[in-house]
Amino acid sequence: GAGGAAEGGAPAGGESRRRLKLLFEQEERGPVTALAAMQGMLLCAVGQKISIWKAERGELRPAGFHYAGFTASCAATLGNYALLGDACRGLQLVAWSKEKKCFEARSQRRDAASAFACEMTLDEADPNPANGLRVFLADAGRNLRIYSYSRQDAESRSGTVLLPRAAFHLGAVANHFLRLSLPPRGAPPAFHLGA
Repeated sequence: GAGGAAEGGAPAGGESRRRLKLLFEQEERGPVTALAAMQGMLLCAVGQKISIWKAERGELRPAGFHYAGFTASCAATLGNYALLGDACRGLQLVAWSKEKKCFEARSQRRDAASAFACEMTLDEADPNPANGLRVFLADAGRNLRIYSYSRQDAESRSGTVLLPRAAFHLGAVANHFLRLSLPPRGAPPAFHLGA
Protein backbone atom coordinates (compact mmCIF):
# COMPACT_ATOMS: atom_id res chain seq x y z
CA GLY A 1 0.00 0.00 0.00
CA ALA A 2 0.86 3.67 -0.20
CA GLY A 3 3.04 5.37 2.40
CA GLY A 4 4.62 2.14 3.68
CA ALA A 5 1.38 0.78 5.11
CA ALA A 6 1.08 -2.98 5.39
CA GLU A 7 -2.05 -4.93 4.62
CA GLY A 8 -4.94 -3.85 6.84
CA GLY A 9 -3.82 -0.20 6.98
CA ALA A 10 -1.27 -0.58 9.81
CA PRO A 11 2.14 1.01 9.19
CA ALA A 12 4.89 -1.37 8.11
CA GLY A 13 8.13 -1.95 9.99
CA GLY A 14 6.94 -1.21 13.53
CA GLU A 15 6.17 2.44 12.79
CA SER A 16 2.87 2.22 14.68
CA ARG A 17 4.57 3.51 17.86
CA ARG A 18 5.68 6.75 16.18
CA ARG A 19 2.65 8.95 16.11
CA LEU A 20 2.21 12.68 16.20
CA LYS A 21 -0.08 14.08 18.83
CA LEU A 22 -2.11 17.21 18.15
CA LEU A 23 -1.50 19.65 20.98
CA PHE A 24 -3.10 22.81 19.64
CA GLU A 25 -5.05 23.95 16.63
CA GLN A 26 -6.19 27.38 15.57
CA GLU A 27 -8.42 28.49 12.69
CA GLU A 28 -6.89 31.14 10.42
CA ARG A 29 -8.33 33.17 7.53
CA GLY A 30 -5.82 31.95 4.98
CA PRO A 31 -2.88 29.64 4.45
CA VAL A 32 -0.05 29.60 6.98
CA THR A 33 3.01 30.58 4.95
CA ALA A 34 5.73 30.50 7.63
CA LEU A 35 6.27 29.20 11.18
CA ALA A 36 9.10 29.72 13.67
CA ALA A 37 9.73 29.25 17.38
CA MET A 38 10.44 32.45 19.31
CA GLN A 39 11.29 32.55 23.02
CA GLY A 40 8.94 29.68 23.86
CA MET A 41 6.18 31.06 21.64
CA LEU A 42 5.02 30.32 18.09
CA LEU A 43 5.47 32.89 15.33
CA CYS A 44 2.95 32.31 12.54
CA ALA A 45 2.68 34.13 9.22
CA VAL A 46 -0.70 34.13 7.47
CA GLY A 47 -0.32 36.34 4.43
CA GLN A 48 0.63 39.81 5.67
CA LYS A 49 -0.32 39.15 9.29
CA ILE A 50 2.43 37.93 11.60
CA SER A 51 1.03 36.58 14.86
CA ILE A 52 2.77 35.35 17.96
CA TRP A 53 1.01 32.71 20.07
CA LYS A 54 1.66 31.52 23.59
CA ALA A 55 0.62 28.16 25.03
CA GLU A 56 -1.33 28.74 28.25
CA ARG A 57 -3.65 26.43 30.17
CA GLY A 58 -3.77 23.86 27.37
CA GLU A 59 -4.60 26.25 24.53
CA LEU A 60 -2.97 28.76 22.22
CA ARG A 61 -3.52 32.37 23.17
CA PRO A 62 -2.56 35.38 21.03
CA ALA A 63 0.35 37.37 22.46
CA GLY A 64 0.65 39.99 19.69
CA PHE A 65 0.70 40.61 15.97
CA HIS A 66 2.32 42.68 13.23
CA TYR A 67 1.25 43.57 9.68
CA ALA A 68 4.32 43.12 7.52
CA GLY A 69 2.95 44.85 4.41
CA PHE A 70 3.87 41.83 2.27
CA THR A 71 3.21 38.10 2.14
CA ALA A 72 5.79 36.44 4.38
CA SER A 73 7.16 33.32 2.67
CA CYS A 74 9.74 32.45 5.33
CA ALA A 75 10.61 33.39 8.90
CA ALA A 76 13.63 32.95 11.17
CA THR A 77 14.13 33.98 14.78
CA LEU A 78 17.09 34.69 17.04
CA GLY A 79 16.41 35.91 20.56
CA ASN A 80 13.71 38.57 20.31
CA TYR A 81 14.46 39.27 16.62
CA ALA A 82 12.37 37.88 13.76
CA LEU A 83 13.43 37.95 10.13
CA LEU A 84 10.59 37.87 7.60
CA GLY A 85 11.17 37.04 3.95
CA ASP A 86 8.88 38.53 1.30
CA ALA A 87 7.34 36.18 -1.28
CA CYS A 88 7.84 38.83 -3.98
CA ARG A 89 10.87 40.82 -2.88
CA GLY A 90 12.75 41.84 0.20
CA LEU A 91 13.36 41.18 3.86
CA GLN A 92 12.17 42.79 7.05
CA LEU A 93 13.78 42.53 10.48
CA VAL A 94 11.49 43.11 13.46
CA ALA A 95 12.01 42.83 17.22
CA TRP A 96 9.47 41.48 19.70
CA SER A 97 8.80 43.81 22.63
CA LYS A 98 7.48 41.76 25.55
CA GLU A 99 6.43 44.89 27.45
CA LYS A 100 4.46 46.41 24.56
CA LYS A 101 3.31 42.99 23.27
CA CYS A 102 4.06 43.95 19.68
CA PHE A 103 6.75 43.78 17.00
CA GLU A 104 8.82 46.86 16.27
CA ALA A 105 10.36 47.34 12.80
CA ARG A 106 14.15 47.44 12.95
CA SER A 107 15.51 47.10 9.42
CA GLN A 108 14.59 46.06 5.90
CA ARG A 109 15.89 45.37 2.43
CA ARG A 110 13.40 46.00 -0.39
CA ASP A 111 15.56 45.36 -3.44
CA ALA A 112 16.22 41.69 -2.67
CA ALA A 113 14.58 38.99 -4.80
CA SER A 114 11.79 36.62 -3.74
CA ALA A 115 12.73 34.96 -0.47
CA PHE A 116 12.69 31.17 -0.50
CA ALA A 117 14.51 30.78 2.84
CA CYS A 118 16.05 33.08 5.44
CA GLU A 119 18.16 32.71 8.57
CA MET A 120 20.17 34.81 11.06
CA THR A 121 23.39 34.35 13.04
CA LEU A 122 25.49 36.45 15.38
CA ASP A 123 29.01 37.41 14.38
CA GLU A 124 31.33 35.78 16.91
CA ALA A 125 33.56 38.90 16.84
CA ASP A 126 30.62 41.09 17.95
CA PRO A 127 27.85 39.06 19.64
CA ASN A 128 25.71 42.17 20.31
CA PRO A 129 22.63 41.80 18.03
CA ALA A 130 22.59 45.56 17.51
CA ASN A 131 25.95 45.34 15.72
CA GLY A 132 26.84 41.77 14.79
CA LEU A 133 23.68 40.27 13.28
CA ARG A 134 24.17 38.52 9.92
CA VAL A 135 21.18 37.76 7.70
CA PHE A 136 21.08 35.04 5.02
CA LEU A 137 18.62 34.93 2.14
CA ALA A 138 18.11 32.20 -0.47
CA ASP A 139 16.25 33.81 -3.35
CA ALA A 140 14.38 32.80 -6.51
CA GLY A 141 17.44 33.55 -8.64
CA ARG A 142 19.27 30.61 -6.98
CA ASN A 143 21.47 32.99 -5.02
CA LEU A 144 22.62 33.08 -1.43
CA ARG A 145 22.76 36.68 -0.23
CA ILE A 146 24.32 37.81 3.04
CA TYR A 147 23.36 41.07 4.74
CA SER A 148 24.36 42.68 8.03
CA TYR A 149 22.37 44.64 10.58
CA SER A 150 24.27 47.39 12.32
CA ARG A 151 22.94 50.52 13.98
CA GLN A 152 26.42 52.01 14.06
CA ASP A 153 27.30 51.82 10.35
CA ALA A 154 26.53 55.13 8.60
CA GLU A 155 25.40 53.33 5.41
CA SER A 156 22.67 51.53 7.36
CA ARG A 157 20.89 54.79 8.25
CA SER A 158 20.96 54.00 11.98
CA GLY A 159 20.12 50.34 11.31
CA THR A 160 17.00 50.88 9.18
CA VAL A 161 18.60 49.30 6.08
CA LEU A 162 20.16 45.83 5.91
CA LEU A 163 23.59 46.18 4.30
CA PRO A 164 24.66 43.75 1.54
CA ARG A 165 27.88 41.91 2.38
CA ALA A 166 28.14 39.04 -0.14
CA ALA A 167 26.24 37.14 -2.82
CA PHE A 168 26.87 33.68 -4.22
CA HIS A 169 25.17 31.94 -7.11
CA LEU A 170 24.25 28.45 -5.86
CA GLY A 171 23.05 27.04 -9.17
CA ALA A 172 20.12 25.38 -7.40
CA VAL A 173 17.15 26.52 -5.35
CA ALA A 174 17.69 26.45 -1.58
CA ASN A 175 14.45 26.32 0.36
CA HIS A 176 15.72 25.85 3.91
CA PHE A 177 18.64 26.81 6.16
CA LEU A 178 19.85 24.93 9.22
CA ARG A 179 21.70 26.89 11.90
CA LEU A 180 24.32 24.82 13.72
CA SER A 181 26.62 25.66 16.62
CA LEU A 182 30.24 24.91 15.80
CA PRO A 183 33.10 24.52 18.28
CA PRO A 184 35.38 27.55 18.69
CA ARG A 185 38.29 27.86 16.28
CA GLY A 186 41.23 25.73 17.33
CA ALA A 187 39.15 23.53 19.64
CA PRO A 188 39.54 19.78 19.14
CA PRO A 189 36.59 18.10 17.44
CA ALA A 190 33.95 16.69 19.79
CA PHE A 191 33.82 13.45 17.81
CA HIS A 192 35.83 11.56 15.26
CA LEU A 193 35.07 9.03 12.58
CA GLY A 194 36.74 5.78 13.57
CA ALA A 195 37.28 2.58 11.67
